[in-house]
Amino acid sequence: MTEELDEKDKKLIEKLSENARATYTELAKELGLSDVAVIKRVKKLEGRIIKRYTIVVDPRNLGFRVVSITGIDVDPDKLFNVIEVIKNKEYIRGLWLTTGDHPLMSIIWARDEVEMAKIHKELANIDGVKRVCPAIVLKTVKELDKGFYID
Repeated sequence: MTEELDEKDKKLIEKLSENARATYTELAKELGLSDVAVIKRVKKLEGRIIKRYTIVVDPRNLGFRVVSITGIDVDPDKLFNVIEVIKNKEYIRGLWLTTGDHPLMSIIWARDEVEMAKIHKELANIDGVKRVCPAIVLKTVKELDKGFYID
């Protein structure tokens, strides 16, 4: 059974979501707590609620002009083999096991349309993959909310 978060914990998570580099002193001042109390709360939340600290980058500014959200249909008996083959490929930036139209959903970054086509063809040729269903991202309308994470 998990403990309920109190308002201070919720506010702490919100502040860290806005700026994970905030100091304990800054957080303490915002929350009306001591530095020690904030440190204890953060340590308690890490691993249970806070999964990691990270940055959000714009792939286009890193030279990846084409981003795809790609569904991958797989023979059920080969699903976990396919996951093992693709999960560490550099171009796979996110991979989720899902229900619905596609058992696997991925985020793929490519430098251009030609590279993206090669990636999709490579995925389609993996043993057990039945179909690759790409949706090229044209414009981001809304980012994931402040550090939202699904595990």
